[in-house]
Amino acid sequence: MKIDPDRVVLPPSEMLAGYSDEDLRELSGYGRFIVFNEKDVIIKEGREQNRLSFLIAGALDVVHETDTGPVPVGAISEGEWFGEINIFDADVASATVVAHTESQVWYISRSKLEEFLNDEPALGCQLILGAAEILAHRIRGVLAKLNATWELSS
Repeated sequence: MKIDPDRVVLPPSEMLAGYSDEDLRELSGYGRFIVFNEKDVIIKEGREQNRLSFLIAGALDVVHETDTGPVPVGAISEGEWFGEINIFDADVASATVVAHTESQVWYISRSKLEEFLNDEPALGCQLILGAAEILAHRIRGVLAKLNATWELSS
């Protein structure tokens, strides 16, 4: 997908599969579209993080900060959501997210998400269920890695 600095509507995504074009426009208005340059820090580990974000275009790196420098722990590709843990459990960010390339992100703050849920409960439920599904898939992936590690150490 191409970066469009004038973008005002979220593109379709798996998490919003049941959303019509009008629904996407409605949700888009509660959030904000931002273009980041390569190496810009989007989320900083250890700092407050209260946003649900969607990578529209570009590529992001996820790193864990250590005394010896950042350690790569993952990547975020176009069409992926991130930050959903802190929407459900407000806390500090567990990792740093850095723009690998010029990237465009849409985000919604927790307060704007709550406003959206109150204004559009049916669409809001769909969004929350989609975020929960993403979290469940990620937890299953982590558990599979832990199980594989445990089996190797036995």
